[in-house]
Amino acid sequence: MTTMSQPVQKDQPQASSSREPFVEGFKIEAKMLKSNDEVISTLSPLQFLEIVETKNNLVVINVERRDIQKNPYLFSITYLNPESIEIVYSYSPDESPKKRRLEVLRYFLNLVTLLENVYFINHKQLFQIIDNFLARMLEYTASSYEELFSKYDATKEECDRIRKQIIELTGANENLRKANLEMKNRQNDLLVRINELEIVSDDVLISKIQTWLDEHNYEINISDFSKINKVSEQRVEEILNKMVREGYLSQRE
Repeated sequence: MTTMSQPVQKDQPQASSSREPFVEGFKIEAKMLKSNDEVISTLSPLQFLEIVETKNNLVVINVERRDIQKNPYLFSITYLNPESIEIVYSYSPDESPKKRRLEVLRYFLNLVTLLENVYFINHKQLFQIIDNFLARMLEYTASSYEELFSKYDATKEECDRIRKQIIELTGANENLRKANLEMKNRQNDLLVRINELEIVSDDVLISKIQTWLDEHNYEINISDFSKINKVSEQRVEEILNKMVREGYLSQRE
């Protein structure tokens, strides 16, 4: 009979970490032999698990620790698919990744053992994953305490240096964001000013029309005039009507 240790109760919030947890996982080939109901029944004695049935698979959720806002922080999610079993789990940046991997592997092996009667499992893949995890652990057994502490100390200093750089880069990025916003505001102000300067006053436009008429035997092609002076045809027509109304021009019969 396989036993599984129960994790921290889900209704027991823990102190929140100042950093977001990392997430990783792995998958093995496994063919579901029974129905979803039979799989759920197999896992039902494990009351600390939450099992959700979806359209494509079963999702087994194990929340081991929550943050102060009661959001899952340390957890594992196992996807029981028709052709595979996949687990995704989190680990805190403040804890040993290797230790966390061993904890998850132990949990996963116990879970897979319970599923033996409802799944055909590719044990070769499972053994390869175990071998990979154990190979990572050889670093602990092959090194002395002084070597391990030296590596830890060097890694800690490197992490502290990177954190400092992140803080500095975050501040520099914020300054650049503010400078960019100021540049955009200045650019918008200049564009508004340019548009204002490009607007030809009525008096200037009247003068240009009078010059055009003098040079073209008192005839005006509104389309040509508009293109040359970069003024809309509608505005030219409005000014011509104004000149007629105010007696500057008279239309030929």
